[in-house]
Amino acid sequence: MDIGKIVGSESHVRYTCQIFGPGEVAAPPDPSAYAFGSFVRIPLRTALTAPDVADGAMRGDALPSTSAQPLHAVGFIYDTILVNPAFGALGPRLSNDEQLTVFSPDYLAERAVLVSILALGTMRGDGAAGAPAGRVTHGPPALAPDLGAAVEPLSEAQVRAFHVFADSPRERPYLHLGYLPHTVTQGHPLLPLAMLRTVERLETLLPENAALLDIVKRNLAWRLKVLAAG
Repeated sequence: MDIGKIVGSESHVRYTCQIFGPGEVAAPPDPSAYAFGSFVRIPLRTALTAPDVADGAMRGDALPSTSAQPLHAVGFIYDTILVNPAFGALGPRLSNDEQLTVFSPDYLAERAVLVSILALGTMRGDGAAGAPAGRVTHGPPALAPDLGAAVEPLSEAQVRAFHVFADSPRERPYLHLGYLPHTVTQGHPLLPLAMLRTVERLETLLPENAALLDIVKRNLAWRLKVLAAG
């Protein structure tokens, strides 16, 4: 189930998602679906399809790609912002929230939950475990999501598939954290904490790589101590 849509970006790898609220979708997402450190994916339009045509004239926008093997940007949530435009407008009102639903059912609630997403790589297809090599890449995606692109949480199987690589079907799968270098250089104070949360989650999903993940976790913890000390 989609949890929200892309409404902006800070750079090629850092995006802002507005979480769907009551009234926007039939069933708003549970807060656990967009918790700190959660993995999500965003569809990327790899090619243009037939554009909309009205009265024989070509419109400026085009339909999204309908590829049988869709390409997604994969990232994790590293920050949350609560938006309340009504804050500061503390004067008297003619109607309270309960009365607005009766007398002004078309009233638009402008409060929103925004989450920041760092793109870590790409995943082609559904991300099922055991997919052929080359379906997953780590590092900044070549393409950027469109405004309004839906954001969907990753399942545990998809998170595992995103981190387990195999150079060939006969090779033994191995853990890969190719996005780590560009993650720790972003400069946001919460990113090291989100990365640490990711490693702790991977320890549960990939117990066979516990020794390697423990080394990565210790290095990240040391980095946090150095940053805190200035």
